Amino acid sequence: MVIREQILNRIRPFYDSELIKVLIGLRRSGKSVILLQIMDELKKKRC
Repeated sequence: MVIREQILNRIRPFYDSELIKVLIGLRRSGKSVILLQIMDELKKKRC
């Protein structure tokens, strides 16, 4: 799995925000993979 650091850097400031986050893009562009990477980061942060 390729870690999309540029995309994650843009999303990280909003992790603790109460805003609703929506990840949009073309089909099969890696939206689910990015969400999995975000989930992994949050899990590591909470432990």
